[in-house]
Amino acid sequence: MNHPLEENLLDTYEYLLLGPMLSVYKGRTKTKLDGFMKYSNLIIDKFATHSSSFFHLSKGIIETKQSTKERPQRGYDMFTVNSVFRIMMENYATFNHLFVEPQSDEEKKFRFLLWKIDGLTDKQKMDIGHDDFEGAGAILKKDEQILEETIKELESCEFYKNLDPKELEKIYKADKRRYSWRFLIDRGKIRPLKITDLVKHTCKTRGFMNMYRYASIHTHTNYLAVEHFEQTRSKPISKDYSEPITRIAIYLTALMIYDICKIDQNARAEFDQLHSGIREYINGISESIKKQSP
Repeated sequence: MNHPLEENLLDTYEYLLLGPMLSVYKGRTKTKLDGFMKYSNLIIDKFATHSSSFFHLSKGIIETKQSTKERPQRGYDMFTVNSVFRIMMENYATFNHLFVEPQSDEEKKFRFLLWKIDGLTDKQKMDIGHDDFEGAGAILKKDEQILEETIKELESCEFYKNLDPKELEKIYKADKRRYSWRFLIDRGKIRPLKITDLVKHTCKTRGFMNMYRYASIHTHTNYLAVEHFEQTRSKPISKDYSEPITRIAIYLTALMIYDICKIDQNARAEFDQLHSGIREYINGISESIKKQSP
C-alpha cells in the first residue's frame, strides 16, 4: 500500500519542491558561507533548477489533438525526462560526496579543491587557440594561473599532508594530471570511484541504480536508446512507465532535504517547523535508503 502522500505522485513531487525543499533552503541561506562552501548552495540551486524542469516535463509539454476534457493527453518526452533525471542524480551525489560525507572541514576543502582542479583541467581539453577570438589568450593564461594556484592550495591542505603518499597517488598526481575527487577512504586506504560507483555509494538502492543506468541509455544514441525511441514514438505512455521515475525523484528530493538539514542548523530549524507527518515521511525515506548496503 502506498503512503497517502503518494496517491498523486506529481502533486507530491511539486509539494516537496515548493514546500519542504524551499523552506529548508531558505534556512540554509541564513547561514553565512565563506570561500569554497558557497559552492554547496550553488549545487543545491542547480539541483532545484533541474528538479523544476523535470517536474514540468513530466506534466507533459504539448496537449495533443486527441486530448479531451474526459481524457486529457499531452506529449511526454521520455528521453529528455530521463536525461534530466540522470543529471539530478549526479548533482545529488556530488553534493553529498563533497559537503555531507566528509568527516572534517579539512576533508571538505581537500575534496572540493580536487573537484575544482578536475573541472579546470577538463576545460583545458577544449581545442581553443590563443588567437581564436579577441581575449582568448588572456582567458587561457588566467585559467592556467587559477589552476596553478588551486594546486598549490590543495598541496598546502592538512588533509593532503596527512595522506599516505602511495595512497594519494591513486587520486592525485600533478605531473601526470591525475585528479580524481570521487573516492572512498577506509582505514587509510583510498579507493577511486567512477561516476556510477559514486551514484551507487550515495543512493544505495537497486531502484536508484537501475533508473540511473536506464536514464543513461537515453542520454546517448546507442542501440538501446534508438530501439526504445522506435518502440515508444507517437504511442501512449502509461503511468506504469512514468510513475516509477517520479517516485524515485521524490526519494531523491527527500535525500537532498535530509542532507541539507544534516549540515546546517538553520535548515534543520526550518525543517522542524514542518508538519510532523511530512517530517516523518522525509526522514523515513532517507534513513531507509541510507541504511542500505550499496
